[in-house]
Amino acid sequence: MIRIKSRSLRALLWTRQGVSIAILSGLLTLSVCLTTPLAASDFEPKTILDVVHIQPFQLEESFRFDWRSEKPDVRSGLLVVFKVDPDLVKPRNALEPVLYAGNQTVQRLNHGHESGFVIGIIPEELDLSMVPIWFGTPALPEAVGAEIIGSERARAERFGILPLTSIDTKSRPQDLVVASDLTTLLREQAADLVLQFSPQEKRLADSWRLAVNNR
Repeated sequence: MIRIKSRSLRALLWTRQGVSIAILSGLLTLSVCLTTPLAASDFEPKTILDVVHIQPFQLEESFRFDWRSEKPDVRSGLLVVFKVDPDLVKPRNALEPVLYAGNQTVQRLNHGHESGFVIGIIPEELDLSMVPIWFGTPALPEAVGAEIIGSERARAERFGILPLTSIDTKSRPQDLVVASDLTTLLREQAADLVLQFSPQEKRLADSWRLAVNNR
């Protein structure tokens, strides 16, 4: 419980114009039943099951991407929906598998353990038909940098995780969305995806809209 509380404060909450917006709701994290920890030393890389939605975006105002150690400023990237094994995204009282796409970490916006769908942000406009997408060794995403990403990708490839050539990902991208900032992207795009693919987490979508409307 201590690690999750700390993480929700350090990495999953950010403030804009005095309004705290939960990227992954700390209250939601603490209210669900926590499952058995995954042992990092025994964890084998696991591929995602499908790429369901790809939404390129461009922001007028950049945001700090906290889900890797370099914390780059991001103005464009992909808003995605992945079908995943629900067991890999269950909230745990321990480190959780990190989601990767190519040479980037994926910022998970929801849990997805009830629906089997994860909505996320990739801080780069990648061709997802050309890169592996997988869950790597349990860790804190904010501590993961380029060197760790490189070693995790090499390890995933040794386990046979390759680009999802069996899935027609080139047909999935939507038209580019231009938004003023991340809060607008969450309110107008990510919230709709949560309601469509993971309606069990409606409170999360509502919190993004409520926080923006009340600022």
